Amino acid sequence: MPSDLVRVQPVVFFRDVLQPCNVHLIKANWDEDAIYEIEQQHRDLIKEYKYEPPVKTILDQHDHKTKFNDAWEALGIQFVTLRMFCGSFATLFPNSTSVESNFSVLKWEKDPYRDNLLDLSLEGVFQSKQFEALAII
Repeated sequence: MPSDLVRVQPVVFFRDVLQPCNVHLIKANWDEDAIYEIEQQHRDLIKEYKYEPPVKTILDQHDHKTKFNDAWEALGIQFVTLRMFCGSFATLFPNSTSVESNFSVLKWEKDPYRDNLLDLSLEGVFQSKQFEALAII
């Protein structure tokens, strides 16, 4: 969410978010210019939040209940590459077997709520569908 991104220092965003994703972005056909643009748009978002009172007001109204598209649309057509990057974090699990495998790798035991793993998988499908809509913007 843009309201969360403005609270992350650019150096932390680059080190903890963007840098670890570089290999995956390149494999997904993001070129170096687009990756640089993500970083630059993050810096621009922070500047606008800091120096443009209307942007600050808009973003401060958002919280964890705000829908992804609503939060970004409030900013208009700016920050398209940053928005696409943030939207690409949707994860799709093809079935619950892969989710159960992840639990095994992490050496976690499934709890009584393991039936909710399928809900997570479905959420991934819905987010992936939304990604197509974001790619148009």
